[in-house]
Amino acid sequence: MRRFLKVIPFMSTSPKNTSSKSKASSSKATTSGEASTESGDEASKQKKPVRQGETARETIESIVFAFVLAFLFRTFEAEAFVIPTGSMAPTLYGRHKDIQCEKCGFEYQFGASSEIYRDANVVVGFEGNDARIRKTVCPNCRFANKKSYKAPAFKGDRILVNKFQYELSDPRRFDVVVFKFPEDAKTNYIKRLVGLPGETIRIHNGNVYKLDENNKEIILRKDDPEKQRVIQIPVYDDNFPETELQKAGWPIRWEAVSKSAKKNQTTINGWSKTRNTWIADTEKHTYSVSLDVAQQGKTHWLRYRHFLPTQAQWDRLENGDSLEPRASLIGDLCGYSTASTSFSEPVDLNEYFWVGDLTLSGNLQIDQMGPDAEIILELTEGFHLYRCHINPHSGQARLACVDESLDSEEEIELAVAQTNLKGEGSYTFRFANVDDRLCLWIDETLIDFGQGASYTSSDISGVMPQEADLSPVGIAMTAVSGTVSSLLIERDIYYRGGDERSNQFRLPLDNISAWQTTYRSRKKEWDSMEFSIPEGHYFVLGDNSPNSYDGRFWQETHFVPRSAFVGKAFYIYWPHGIPMGVEGGWAIPISYHKKETRHGITKDRSYPLHYIPFYPNFNRMKRIR
Repeated sequence: MRRFLKVIPFMSTSPKNTSSKSKASSSKATTSGEASTESGDEASKQKKPVRQGETARETIESIVFAFVLAFLFRTFEAEAFVIPTGSMAPTLYGRHKDIQCEKCGFEYQFGASSEIYRDANVVVGFEGNDARIRKTVCPNCRFANKKSYKAPAFKGDRILVNKFQYELSDPRRFDVVVFKFPEDAKTNYIKRLVGLPGETIRIHNGNVYKLDENNKEIILRKDDPEKQRVIQIPVYDDNFPETELQKAGWPIRWEAVSKSAKKNQTTINGWSKTRNTWIADTEKHTYSVSLDVAQQGKTHWLRYRHFLPTQAQWDRLENGDSLEPRASLIGDLCGYSTASTSFSEPVDLNEYFWVGDLTLSGNLQIDQMGPDAEIILELTEGFHLYRCHINPHSGQARLACVDESLDSEEEIELAVAQTNLKGEGSYTFRFANVDDRLCLWIDETLIDFGQGASYTSSDISGVMPQEADLSPVGIAMTAVSGTVSSLLIERDIYYRGGDERSNQFRLPLDNISAWQTTYRSRKKEWDSMEFSIPEGHYFVLGDNSPNSYDGRFWQETHFVPRSAFVGKAFYIYWPHGIPMGVEGGWAIPISYHKKETRHGITKDRSYPLHYIPFYPNFNRMKRIR
């Protein structure tokens, strides 16, 4: 595992290329200005030979000056870099592939930097025994996609780094920073900064904490909720269900439920499937409450049950065997890292830990409302239920917490705020429970609940998994007829507080009792790390926590000195070009990877490197948070 994690540093683009671009741009601007001056000066026309000589000299001076400006800009202001590996995925991609799952249609990316030698396009390995990726697992439905083998590979994100910012101010917590690797000053690394000089940092339960003078933990939240929002990792997108499995009897993940004494195979924490409340449209992926149902005045629940298919379940379907559905806890799988060089062996998903920090988002259409109309969004974590009650008449939103170990119906009000979800119409919503803080967005606007939206969890009540965590997300309507759609569940980054030793304690995510026993006795032993940061140094982690060689594992030091910082990453200016029609067969390969054979290094015509035509990937041209 450690050998794989070491593939983290990234390279700068060539200074020559950067300068030539600046030269071309500056030269064009200068020539245009001179043309404008010449056309308005009759005296100049009478002295044409002299003017031509001056123009040539000034042009040369302008070109030289442009080179100087480009050099200064690169040295002191900004520099372009390319990311080769995936330690910062999904924030930043290294060399990777994009594919659409064969079964559910979900599009995902997976790292492919391990396929080739560093600084070359030569595939690692010899002839048939090479490192090309044969299959990857879809993070949405867990089907093992073998078309990963022939998918085109792309270089990593090209980013701009602001080098001047840290000349004026110190790095800030959760900045994405570029620095000289302390163990090899010739190599640049990129990570997220989490620990400041003089702090003692503790990592456990997936969070990062700072210890105060009394050794009390203070959770370190992403300072900006928008930053928290953009680094969420998908768990399940309901627009892409595992339809083939569902037709064979696999439970639909979103289901109308009610509390009932009757139990069946899909009953979770007392919630059983019910009829004639929410109506699912499996073609449009929508869930509706009719006016007749709404007029009953009851609260009708739609809940997500984490009936996550496994690779074994897909194999059972293919073999015609009966399926064995079991709900499980949401784990810390990073879809970017689900790659295998074998067609036949199962993919090691490297998924060890339960994640309770979740986000629910979707669309809401309100058709009609009764006098007591209410919409409820609920997220479960351990013993606690976190709810957002929204009154669609007034637009008021109320945050509340329920401790199920005491009374499942006794709510503790946390905060109240006003939203624009008011009256009939269409809205988007996003409700998050991340880093011991509740956040609500309505129509992409963050609602300000003040300090009341933050809370303090504990090892006992906050992070001990319960049966309720098998069905951790719910939506309810009272006296409202309407529809929800495009439901998406995401999770926060789970920062692992352990290394290879975690392999000794791998537990099935569908075994709640085993998890509870382990949490009580030995979890801190294999999911906890602590670092005391010297003055003048910083502590950094990668967003792809399961596969990041970062401050947790460095051999000589765990920290980055202030003098090693190059700058702050601030923009993805060129992700990669997208070939047009690769699967259709009309994109044309113009270059190929190379491979090692007994005759030496030769061109591998089975593995194209570049295609034409292509178009820019505009969706990933964005600010880095």
